[in-house]
Amino acid sequence: MKKKNVDETVKEDKKPKSKTPLLIIIVLVVGLVAATGGTVIGNLLTHKTAVKEVSQNKNSKIANDAVTVPLDEFLTNLAKGEKGQSPYIKIQLSLLAENEDEAKAIEKNKDVIRDSVVNVLRKKQSESILNDAKGIESLKEELKGTINEAVGSELVKEVFITNLVIQ
Repeated sequence: MKKKNVDETVKEDKKPKSKTPLLIIIVLVVGLVAATGGTVIGNLLTHKTAVKEVSQNKNSKIANDAVTVPLDEFLTNLAKGEKGQSPYIKIQLSLLAENEDEAKAIEKNKDVIRDSVVNVLRKKQSESILNDAKGIESLKEELKGTINEAVGSELVKEVFITNLVIQ
């Protein structure tokens, strides 16, 4: 008889539980997944648009048939500054040619071009490049003029500084 009382007690404890808390948890998880997915998709669409705009702006400066010719890195001393220091410059350049033929001419004259660039850089002080508001732009223009003078024609349409360290 004692067994019946224990069995009856166990059966009474196994009453069906309410499904409301489980339903609330499922709804919250589904909502969280939907919100996360929406955020990710929104960010992807936004960033793709921004990348397209940047690439269109970048291409607008260079004509379709123009060619950029990267030069090897330059590492040379600059002229002594006001403080008597002899800093050095590490710079990487790319030259814009109007077409493939001019790009080949730049490749052919790389040694002459490198020599003229080093000669310009060794005369510069770090202050004139960095402190002046138009220091970088004036350096680009001076390099362009010097390179074109050294090769004897207007091969270089633009000088791009792709890397610059002065120490």
